[in-house]
Amino acid sequence: MEGSLTFRPKLRELGTLALVGLQMVYLTATLPPADEASFFSLVNARREDVVMIRDKTTRRNVAYSVRSVTATTAEEAIAAVVEQARVTIDQKLDEHPWPAKIIVYCQRVEATEDLAGKLGCDAYHREIDTRDGKAERLKFWMSGTKREQYGDGRVIVATNALGLGIDVPDIRAVVHVEMPYRMADYAQQSGRAGRDGQRSEAIVIRLDAQGSSKRPRPLVAEHAATDSYIRGDVCRRVILDSVMDGRNDREGCEDGEEVCDVCQQQAGEESREDDDDDDGGGLGEDREEYDMRQRELQVEDARYQATTLAAEEHQQFQDYRRKLVQQALQGCVFCSTANKDGDRAHSGLRCQEASAIGGLVAEAHQLAVINPDPDPKAK
Repeated sequence: MEGSLTFRPKLRELGTLALVGLQMVYLTATLPPADEASFFSLVNARREDVVMIRDKTTRRNVAYSVRSVTATTAEEAIAAVVEQARVTIDQKLDEHPWPAKIIVYCQRVEATEDLAGKLGCDAYHREIDTRDGKAERLKFWMSGTKREQYGDGRVIVATNALGLGIDVPDIRAVVHVEMPYRMADYAQQSGRAGRDGQRSEAIVIRLDAQGSSKRPRPLVAEHAATDSYIRGDVCRRVILDSVMDGRNDREGCEDGEEVCDVCQQQAGEESREDDDDDDGGGLGEDREEYDMRQRELQVEDARYQATTLAAEEHQQFQDYRRKLVQQALQGCVFCSTANKDGDRAHSGLRCQEASAIGGLVAEAHQLAVINPDPDPKAK
């Protein structure tokens, strides 16, 4: 599911092995129930032919929290995010002595390079350095040998290129300065924290853009599940478990779990209300029942939004896949996109016109900016 045309493309071809009769075993820690149908389609398997073993993805030793910064201009936004990132990282470095490590995730290469430069630590993304150079950067960070760097060499700023296949036991904090678009990506990346079972943290720095006409580019994707997680109307784990495991009976952090910031805040409010009730007569029980019902309604609403979103994502994927098939049946995508007349009965890889078409057209199609269906009214 992580593979694309430009990132680990061979992952998208594993399903061809099933066509030659090989028995396949697929292992993953981050397959939301809503993505199962897409996965079966990718690997050329039918649900009824598959034996699935699924366990909970809950990370009991990870404490989830969100920290907000405000800004009215793009310049203020950058400065505020960098400052909050530094304050957060400095705090965690003090709490967790060497050799404990910290990953700071950004969603874009440019942001990764910029933040790493401002902090004074290494950056890691798919475009940086050679394969050996990438391995060396990881080695220095994992060993903490670059003591002259920020945080004694224990901090690295990275894209999701550092998310797959990395198993470092003593990562104590995973900080996101940009929330991933999908909760599955956030679960996978934040799951780098606390692989040794010790208490660790997953922190999101949220940009609350103020103003109207000149709003800076939002660092948080407009996405129902991630928005619900960021807003903090309910326990962070309610959203995570609803999306990742399809669990619908959670109401908050449970016994044996590190408590998220939302549940900590609610516990503090309840404690203050109890103190007020001791001085206020017999109204405490009614207020407690009211507050409990309000929290139940919030949980139900968040769970409904997450479930609805999962169904919508699956339908969008199927619609887009159908459109791609329709486009392929109509011939070369380059000729169709550029409205070229003549024979289109060839693949894009063999298109003679492709070299004459601007790179932006090809890039836009690859990023699904251009509707692959030439008739926007077609269903």
